[in-house]
Amino acid sequence: MKKIGLTPYLLLLPSLIYLLLFFAYPMVQSLQLALRREGQYLHLRAEAKEEAAPTGTVAMQTDVTVLDRVRGEELLPNGRTRPVYWFLVEGPDTSGVPVQGWVSQRDVFIESRTESTTARVVNGEATQEWTLDYVRRMVTDFRFGNALATSVLLIVLILPLQFILAIVMALVLQSQIRGSTVFLYIYAIPLGISDLASGILWYSIFTQRGFLNSFLVSTGLLDQPFIFIQAGNQGWMIAAIVLAEVWRATSIVMVIVVSGLQAVSRDVIEAGEVFGANLWQRLRYIILPMLKPSLQVALILRTILAFQVFAVVVAITGGNVITVLANETYRWYDPARFNNPNVAAVYAGFIMLLSLGISFFYLRAVRSQEEATRAT
Repeated sequence: MKKIGLTPYLLLLPSLIYLLLFFAYPMVQSLQLALRREGQYLHLRAEAKEEAAPTGTVAMQTDVTVLDRVRGEELLPNGRTRPVYWFLVEGPDTSGVPVQGWVSQRDVFIESRTESTTARVVNGEATQEWTLDYVRRMVTDFRFGNALATSVLLIVLILPLQFILAIVMALVLQSQIRGSTVFLYIYAIPLGISDLASGILWYSIFTQRGFLNSFLVSTGLLDQPFIFIQAGNQGWMIAAIVLAEVWRATSIVMVIVVSGLQAVSRDVIEAGEVFGANLWQRLRYIILPMLKPSLQVALILRTILAFQVFAVVVAITGGNVITVLANETYRWYDPARFNNPNVAAVYAGFIMLLSLGISFFYLRAVRSQEEATRAT
């Protein structure tokens, strides 16, 4: 009988613990924050008694109309009694439907227990319920459509440029021409720069007194500085974001492509060259098909990161005229702005769903192509 070793499972255990603590648990908490509503609600009673059956539920701070009142006596620990009032009130329940019932004086604020005809609910029981209100609030937010459209536009513009440049950079390094090591150092410079620093750097290039305007004015191409970054030039603002992201993150794709090129046999490439394939044909029919797994990983990684673009957008545009999904997540969470972590959690969950959906599409598309190749 073959003995089953426990070593692989023991090696896998730290990864499982990591996923549970830093992925599964935060994910569950985020979903609860996005889809569960906490609050206090007061149950109206059929009679002026605590044990009476409830007739409806009213939210906190709801104004109600006092229809009737009864006075009772409460026995104190010292043997004395004090008056206790119950009020028959009418007001809208949690769905807006009018309800009636009795409430104790402890649960409402009323100016005069004997004369006032209105009161306000100030006490109740803490409850939790599943709701889609925060999702509806995100979808109906007037900035949601702009944020989604801008995020998709950035992906469409950034990814092709990054992959073309990354493949060219990887081929230059792989060719082992003289000075290729210097190119590696130059290509790797943006890897040591943060998102925010990259955004500030490119903002300094496009600002009114930045490097670009200084060059254009000094060479006589412009008579006066051109304001690239302003509300009326959203196209230039998008261009600045794209250039900053391409400059900052293309090296990540290049590293993945270079790793994939290490697995491409030089004999295969040389065989294609012997049979008369030019550079473009070798790239299209030999190198790119063999790089498919590496390109798939890079494509998934860069798409996910592109949906999370935040610091570059804020540094260049301020995050008001041009906004993205990650910026809206922060705006809703920021205590100085909306201070609504529930809607922020919905935005974060929406970004996650988009990333998972696109990743699944990439995996299915690549697998389908491989199956079609094997079938032929």
